[in-house]
Amino acid sequence: MTTKTRTVVVTGSAAGIGQHIAADFARSGARLVLADVQPVDETLTLVQAAGAEAHHVHCDITDEGSVRSFGERVAEICGGSLDVLVNNAGINGEAQLVQDMPLASWQRTIATNLTGTMLVTRELIPLLAADGGGQIVNIASNVARRGLPYRADYVASKWALLGLTQTLALELVEDGIRVNAVCPGPVEVDRIEKVMQSHAEAEGRPVEDVRREWEAGSPMGRFIEPGEVAAVVSFLASDESSAMTGQALNVTGGQIMT
Repeated sequence: MTTKTRTVVVTGSAAGIGQHIAADFARSGARLVLADVQPVDETLTLVQAAGAEAHHVHCDITDEGSVRSFGERVAEICGGSLDVLVNNAGINGEAQLVQDMPLASWQRTIATNLTGTMLVTRELIPLLAADGGGQIVNIASNVARRGLPYRADYVASKWALLGLTQTLALELVEDGIRVNAVCPGPVEVDRIEKVMQSHAEAEGRPVEDVRREWEAGSPMGRFIEPGEVAAVVSFLASDESSAMTGQALNVTGGQIMT
C-alpha cells in the first residue's frame, strides 16, 4: 500500500521558527511549499538535504492579490488537495507605549499578523477541504494570553489570532479541517535578539537585563528552542491530535500554564 505524501504550506519560512517547522516536516517525508517575501534559499537547502520535495512561492500575506496568486500556485503544486497549512508569517512591531504609537505602526502589525493570516487561510480552505479535510496550525504567542508593556499592537494581534483559531475550528469542522494554535514563549532564534534590543532601547536599560528578566519569567529559566515549537506543530498536524480542534498549546517553559 502506497502512503500518500502530505503537502504542507509554511508561511514565513525563510528563517527562524518557520525554517525549523519546514525542516521538521521535511524529515517526515512531506512535500513543502515555502511561502515568504524573503528568499528561502537556506530553508530550501535544509529541506532538500532531508530528501524532501520543496517549492518556493513568493507571497506577501498583506496583499490580497499576492495571496490569490499564491493560492493558485499552491493548487498547481498539490494537485488541488492540501494537507497542512502552518500560518507562521508575522512581524514583531516596534517596542513603544500606546501613547506614543503611530497609527501606521498599529495597522501594519494587525495587517500582517491577523489580516494576513485570514487572507492566506481563506484562500487555501478549498484545498484543505478537497480531500476530506486537513489541518491548520497558527503560530500565536505567549502574549496571546497576557499583556506586555510596549507591545500593544503585537499582543492585540496574537490575542485576536486565538479568536480566529477558535472561530475557524467551528466553521470548518464539518469539512474535516482541524484548526489549532501554538503559543511559544521567547524562542532562541535571531529574531528574538532584535526584539530584546527594541525593548531595551524603549525602556532605557541594557539588553542583558531584558534577557535576564525574560528568562527568569520562565520556571525552566530559559528561552524555548525552535525545534521544541516545531515538534508541537507537527503533533497538531498529525493524526495523534485527531480529537483536538480550537486548542492553543503553550510552549513557554511553564511561564503560561492555562
